[in-house]
Amino acid sequence: MIYMKKRIAIFCALCIQFITVSAQQINLKTEGLSLIVSAGGQLTALFNPASGRNYLATGEKAPLLQIRVGNDWFEPTEATFKSGIIALFYLPVKITVKIKVIQKKTHISFELIKIDAKDKVNAVIWGPYPTIINKTIGEVVGVVRDGEYAIGIQALNPKTIGGVLSNQEGSNEARGSTAIAQRYGSSLQAFSLDRSKDRKITVWGRQEMPVKAIPNETTLGSKIALFGAAEPAVLARIGEIEIAENLPHAFINGVWFKQSPETGRAYLIADFDETTVDAMLDYTQQAGLASLYHEGPFKSWGHFILDPIAFPNGTAGMKACVDKANKKGIRIGAHTLSTFINTNDPYVTPIPDKRLSMTGSSVLTENVSATVTEILIASDQYFRNIQSSTLHAVKIGDEIIRFRELSSTAPYKLLDCQRGAFGTKAADHPKGEMAGMLFDYPYNTLFPTIELQQEIAGNLGRFFTETGISHMDFDGHEGCLSTGEGDYGMQIFADKIIKETNHTLVNGTSRSYHYYWHLCHYWNWGEPWYGGFRESQGDYRLENQPFLERNYMPNMLGWFLLSPTTGTEDIEWMMARAAGYNAGFALVARYKSLQSNPNTAQLLALVKLWQEAYHIKIFSADQTARLKNPENDFHLEKDNQGWQLYPFKKYKFEHERKNLQPGEPTFSQWEFTNKDAEQPLNFNLTFVGKEGSISNPWIEMDGYLKLELPGEYEAGNSIVCDGVSIKLYNKKGGYVKDIILKQSIPMIKPGNHILKFDCRFQEENKIINRFIVKTKSSAEIISK
Repeated sequence: MIYMKKRIAIFCALCIQFITVSAQQINLKTEGLSLIVSAGGQLTALFNPASGRNYLATGEKAPLLQIRVGNDWFEPTEATFKSGIIALFYLPVKITVKIKVIQKKTHISFELIKIDAKDKVNAVIWGPYPTIINKTIGEVVGVVRDGEYAIGIQALNPKTIGGVLSNQEGSNEARGSTAIAQRYGSSLQAFSLDRSKDRKITVWGRQEMPVKAIPNETTLGSKIALFGAAEPAVLARIGEIEIAENLPHAFINGVWFKQSPETGRAYLIADFDETTVDAMLDYTQQAGLASLYHEGPFKSWGHFILDPIAFPNGTAGMKACVDKANKKGIRIGAHTLSTFINTNDPYVTPIPDKRLSMTGSSVLTENVSATVTEILIASDQYFRNIQSSTLHAVKIGDEIIRFRELSSTAPYKLLDCQRGAFGTKAADHPKGEMAGMLFDYPYNTLFPTIELQQEIAGNLGRFFTETGISHMDFDGHEGCLSTGEGDYGMQIFADKIIKETNHTLVNGTSRSYHYYWHLCHYWNWGEPWYGGFRESQGDYRLENQPFLERNYMPNMLGWFLLSPTTGTEDIEWMMARAAGYNAGFALVARYKSLQSNPNTAQLLALVKLWQEAYHIKIFSADQTARLKNPENDFHLEKDNQGWQLYPFKKYKFEHERKNLQPGEPTFSQWEFTNKDAEQPLNFNLTFVGKEGSISNPWIEMDGYLKLELPGEYEAGNSIVCDGVSIKLYNKKGGYVKDIILKQSIPMIKPGNHILKFDCRFQEENKIINRFIVKTKSSAEIISK
């Protein structure tokens, strides 16, 4: 009896000891952040050690780590801490997880190192960690800040995806969700998936697509850092974390590229070859641009074989171009579409690679000869819904076959087959062989599996190393989604290219991802193909700027097209916006355009002049604010006395159809006052509307001089007078023709002026004639 009492006492003591250990809160601290993990595995505090303020949102769950078993998520129920290891217990599923914790001066790292019954856990989520901060939320970089203090999360390897886990492949259509706004403030989160098993999931809209296992790619090793810092110190703190955790940390001229003034510089996108590269480098230098970026040097994507017409000496010829550029301090860049594979590439023809991505497959139900045009397959699952396919391409053995459509009922047949497509060889195929539906894209391209994707990354890295090319955009980065590996696929693709390149590779992207943030120099969105120089994605370009700023990325305005008819007004409009935002941009200017534009030298000189001005920060806060406004126009000059910024005043008028009595004049009359020096009339007349046209507009100045503009003009057209000539542009901003006047363009003297305007409308025409007169104001002298 006494013996039994002793055993019970010992047992109780052990239970009390266990309860004491498990009931103790876990206190973790770094220089800028203190956090507490409860005995239940929940964060209960996120303190700023300097102020003592707790930034954790009260009343919200904050699990250190969630696990998914099957389709169900579980939060920890108990937590213990011993010898730098946090053990989390998930009692409902009887699983224990161990997390290695390291408290460093700059941050606290958490690494998932062990899972009991790891085969059961198919995903984990770090957090979400709720904060009360809501002023600035860096959704990609994973940092939230309130003007004084900031808290951040950093994924410390590519398998750890910053963001919300919202689908089976682990991709996020949002620009970023590592930090997101919440009703209580914000939350920080990251996740990892078990990719070590074969799966059938929805991939980029393709349902039930088979995705093969990546051996040993489990959630083990998922790792994050949490940190806090005074807001001005955030970027430097991330740099310190990169070094401490062996993350990518590239330099430009000895300076970490995230803090280098070279990052985010404007560049020239153009065509060039071995014979024209000297002229194009000269143009690049005239404009003061950082890179000459070839818009399409490759014969095919995949193996990245150079176009033999432009580069008859192959990689040696391209390297010679790079050497010439280096002597001028200019980078050479090359454009491709990430993992997109052309159908003329050796990965496709004459023998297609077995690692081409397929959305699914079915077996042949009969033998197939090399000449038949109807092929029987067992299932219609991957061949019925082909709206997303533009190639209608099926791979059987070493042959690619294109088909028109699938028969509507069983037995299912691929109809009107084109045998031996893309240079492959038509062949006999036995019953039971697999027919795989190839994953394609509307650019007439195919995609790789994850294995082939990484080989393609190696091809690019090797090409950059051999040639010395040091600039690229991950355009079409979303093509990596075709592997079924979501954001993970995108991140390891970029990571491998940069690691395989033996020099700093300046790079941008068409997407934004958390881990890739450490690799990426800029995001440059906004294309010039959809409207006029000022209109093409104009609002989109400006809306991007706050997004870039809150994610510690350089301001970039996107691409602009310099055509044979681009004038100084449009270039200065673009450069004023660049100056306002201290932004880089890409200027698309092909060799023939630069050769044929009569104002090329002047345009490039203006680009260089404006860049010099805002790089040395000559503009005041008031001027900077005005420069940002796309409604404002400016002209910039520099002489021995300093800088002169000339603003333009704009007077806006509108004229539309009037329902008046017969014989009553239909013209509109407007007044404006020129308070500046005498100057030629400068105006923009736009015919605003969805459809229709007007004809024979005229403008009368001060009751004595009439400008007649004979002809018919469609909705969207514009007539632009720069004081020297008058030009007609189409609705996309493309130059149409010069309008020749019978008289000279009038001068506008200081004082009051009267304008009259009229035109002939079609019946029921809803076009509005928008008339803007511009006058150049006196210079604002800047002494710097």
